[in-house]
Amino acid sequence: MEEEKDYLYYFWNPDHKDWLREFAYLSTDKTLKGLTVGGLTDSKKLVNLDDFDLEVLMCAQDIIKCYIHSPYKQANKFNEDYSSYGLKHMIERILAKITRNRINYVSNGTLIMAMHHCRFKFQRIPGTPNCIFNIPKKSYKKLEDALQRI
Repeated sequence: MEEEKDYLYYFWNPDHKDWLREFAYLSTDKTLKGLTVGGLTDSKKLVNLDDFDLEVLMCAQDIIKCYIHSPYKQANKFNEDYSSYGLKHMIERILAKITRNRINYVSNGTLIMAMHHCRFKFQRIPGTPNCIFNIPKKSYKKLEDALQRI
């Protein structure tokens, strides 16, 4: 029987330079002004990619693409039942299971950036670092089901 290897060994390119190239446009994206690792702020500064763990960003966006993203099923309105903070915990739990606890933390800001990278729209929840996304309830259900299966 073959020895099982870490999930990331097979699925993610460990080349930090490739990740920087893929996410570089986010550092000039004005939609993300004020985004920090902790979430959304009132700052007018652009995103500083050096503040973020790009491996976690890459992994989070892969989970979003696998379990949530369907370009044809994005909702036109924002789903107020779930915030970025709640979604980040769901993504964390999936990553912790898949990576055998190697990745068990996803910051709120990383989740927001990953969702934006996957072309979801977001709307800030006033007075908080959190936001809501245009994700259909069916997609959240799919994610919850995945948590039970994994």
